[in-house]
Amino acid sequence: GQDAPTSVVPNCAIKPKRERRFFVADQINEIIDFSQVFYRRPCERGYITDWNLQSEIWERLFKHVLKVDTKECGLLASEPVLNLGSLSRQMDEIAFEKYGFKSFCRVPSPSMALYEAFPSKAPDLMSEMYSVVVDVGYSFAHVVPFIEEMPVNHAIRRVNVGGKLLTNYLKEVVSYRAFNMMDETALIDQIKHQVCTTSLDFKTDLGASKKHSKENKFRLEYVLPSHMDGKTYGHIRDPKAKKNDEEQVLSLSNERITVPELLFTPKLIGINQGGLAQAIAESIKACHPDLHGLLYQNIVIIGGSSKFPNFQQRLETELRCLAPTKYTINYHSYTKDQDPINFAWKGGSKMVSSGAYNHYSLTKATYQEYGSDACKRKFFWYT
Repeated sequence: GQDAPTSVVPNCAIKPKRERRFFVADQINEIIDFSQVFYRRPCERGYITDWNLQSEIWERLFKHVLKVDTKECGLLASEPVLNLGSLSRQMDEIAFEKYGFKSFCRVPSPSMALYEAFPSKAPDLMSEMYSVVVDVGYSFAHVVPFIEEMPVNHAIRRVNVGGKLLTNYLKEVVSYRAFNMMDETALIDQIKHQVCTTSLDFKTDLGASKKHSKENKFRLEYVLPSHMDGKTYGHIRDPKAKKNDEEQVLSLSNERITVPELLFTPKLIGINQGGLAQAIAESIKACHPDLHGLLYQNIVIIGGSSKFPNFQQRLETELRCLAPTKYTINYHSYTKDQDPINFAWKGGSKMVSSGAYNHYSLTKATYQEYGSDACKRKFFWYT
């Protein structure tokens, strides 16, 4: 029931170019130079594929970061929406057989987010009767409708665009137009979060970004880090500041709006899908007609890629054009004091403090008696 996580660590292993070993979990904070680092990730397209690496990260997290005795506590873990049964069973085995947790519960992130979005409902184990969670994550974006806290599986929609694709796209565009930065994933990701913004009128803004005069409000210069002064990332240059010939400057213009635009128009890079707004409309349409109005009134937005400026306003504008005029559209988005990346975690924390975890979790004794079938029966509520 904590208000904030004890520690936030990336789910990956990083090898700096001058090191022979990989850094995981809290060890990543020891890295000074992030230029040309090599990443190893246990997940591929949102699903765990390297269980050895994932176990190594969890081992470091439990023993050295959280410093807990796994045999004396429970575990609440998130899993992908519509996760594969074999991956779910593997997670159950690791939780109970390798680490020996007293109790365990795996829940998709959108389900946990409901407890943060509607905290007043959490003690009743209902969150919100009818709602839609839009999770704009790292590998892709999911739209998950809920009826009485249960996900409507046949109505779930996925857009194959996420934070990773946006970073890789910006990396390729910058490498083609300016400097070769294909090995600078960490730096490009930081630039993406610092300078990119969602366009409210893409065609008009794209035309304005081609101008070379002061009318181009999107043009800016980003000073790249030299790594000689101990700084990991660069900064946006003040237009009034004097130019320094020793600085390496990256000029950006339409890249600032074309990167977030992929969330709304994936066809720009050849992905034959509709954008987020269309996915939401299709997801709600797949539910019972009597519930459409209620679902439009409770749309929850989470995920790190939703942090772009004007994101919610653009989504609301597009969805308003697709939704019937008789329905009111209402968003339960994060506030300035909330981080959409930790939104699901905070929901999980409220899930524990409200007593819902004790209701939905499975004990080690039950697992030892019935095996993975007990997990399948227990967790069907969320999956």
